[in-house]
Amino acid sequence: MKPRLHPLLLALLVTEAVVAENLPNAVLTSTRRFLNFGSLFGSATYARTPYERVAGHPVFAVTTPWGSPYMSMEKLSDLDEVVQESRAAASSSNPQSVSEERTEVRTVALYYMDPDDAIAAHAEMKQMDAMQSTDVRVTSLSLTRALRQATNLGSGLPTGAPADALTGKFDTSQGASLRYKIVPPKRQLFYAARCKGRERVGLQSETAAQDAQTVILGNSALEGLNIMRRRNKRERKGASTAPPGTAHMEGYTGIPVFHCPALRKRHPIKGLITGQRQETPLFFNYEDLEAAWNQLKQRQAKRNMPDKPENVEVFNMWDVLASMDKDAWNKRKNAVFWKPSAAAILSPLKRRFGKLEPPDLQDITFVPSSRAIDYKERISRRGNGKARLRPMR
Repeated sequence: MKPRLHPLLLALLVTEAVVAENLPNAVLTSTRRFLNFGSLFGSATYARTPYERVAGHPVFAVTTPWGSPYMSMEKLSDLDEVVQESRAAASSSNPQSVSEERTEVRTVALYYMDPDDAIAAHAEMKQMDAMQSTDVRVTSLSLTRALRQATNLGSGLPTGAPADALTGKFDTSQGASLRYKIVPPKRQLFYAARCKGRERVGLQSETAAQDAQTVILGNSALEGLNIMRRRNKRERKGASTAPPGTAHMEGYTGIPVFHCPALRKRHPIKGLITGQRQETPLFFNYEDLEAAWNQLKQRQAKRNMPDKPENVEVFNMWDVLASMDKDAWNKRKNAVFWKPSAAAILSPLKRRFGKLEPPDLQDITFVPSSRAIDYKERISRRGNGKARLRPMR
């Protein structure tokens, strides 16, 4: 008769087998976290589209234990595109409804760029009586997923609800579709209010102090100000009062990225390999920009650099990505077939050893927020504690 193993010993053997199987992946992950060759070879600037360069940045959502986001409500009368559609329909069918204020609401799921904003939304939701005993969590996702879902803002994405049996269409008013939005980081908007180019991210008050005070009050105060600006924009008959190139941001808020000319990087080894010898970093976190400035100041102590970064500009991430995409498309459009000539043969040597050319849009690299990455790592180490699949009934 074979001796029976104790259940605890059997469980221990199974656990050791699983750990031994996952050991190579764990070692590789730990090595990648501690060994960083970015300072030697530079960042990965090759991508099929500019949007792939921000794909790995984490975003956060308030979700159920299985990853389904909790929904918020927004008033349709506050949305510029809904007001324009209702006015166009009313002018042709029902003139009396032009003056009527629409009070309908629709659902929207929110992705937060800053983990602190997601934690604040989580705490606000847990204060409700019906949510106190509910398992509400802050889940980390990729910016790629958030961007892919947020681009379908007009009609939203299907939720899995069945279509109407007679018409075959989805009833969006009954939860057949869900819209997604990306919430800009409140912490970084406070820094952006004090930087050059704050109008690019929609901070268009008379003074920078007014924008900073509005951001401190929270996302609700910022959205209320944007609603008022959009209404004034619709009622205004004259030209926009926004600075040139920022009229499309009037009444809206963008995602800020920060640039300092002195932090432009040059990588000799990467230049020999790819011919791209310089990088223009854009920081999602202003505090990371300050940390990079302090490191540069320590390495170049003889330059007598100031304590604070100089000439810091803020840009809208969506405008930067759109400009990079358009620039790459124009280069592909105007590209000519390679012809054997002295200039064509010497072009690779010129890119690697010649005089540095002016910065190009394709030299831009995005530096993710260290705060977001640290919180994402803590979520990964803590784990979910529940299976992704719902229990069978």
